[in-house]
Amino acid sequence: MAYELHEEGAAERCASAVKKSGRLAVALIGVAVGVILLLIGNHAVGEKGKDESAMPADEQRTLSMEEYREALEERMAFICSQVAGVGEVSVIVSLEGGYEYVYAYDEKYTASGQSTSYIIIGSGSEESLVYLTERVPTITGIGVVCTGGRDAGVKREVTSLLSAAFGVGANKIYVTERG
Repeated sequence: MAYELHEEGAAERCASAVKKSGRLAVALIGVAVGVILLLIGNHAVGEKGKDESAMPADEQRTLSMEEYREALEERMAFICSQVAGVGEVSVIVSLEGGYEYVYAYDEKYTASGQSTSYIIIGSGSEESLVYLTERVPTITGIGVVCTGGRDAGVKREVTSLLSAAFGVGANKIYVTERG
């Protein structure tokens, strides 16, 4: 009888070892797939970076601003088209300034005044500022041309919608009838 118990314990240990090795194999396969994806992703980003770095910085910023403006116009046109009474719609957006990059800084207050310095990481040629975020350009005006834009109720709804959704004052939104 003791022999059988010993055999059952061995079988349980063997089954447990097989389960653990199966989980280990799955984990190793997952790690391998992750490494391959990282390598492929780094290669793709590296290629993208090479293409963009060939352009002057001003052109890169202009393209980004244009793409941002177009994306805003598309989103605004879509949301306006959902308003009752609005038919075909076109939107134009005016932007002020450009992208603003925000970096970490340290402020020190002493009896003689205040001093501000950017936080830098790395050393030598590897020094870089600590990047926090990027602020998009400010929307200074929105023009909407749509079917139904002559109706006062439609104008009010579209103006209120764009004002609330994009944080633009109603006085900077103009809605008119499509001709």
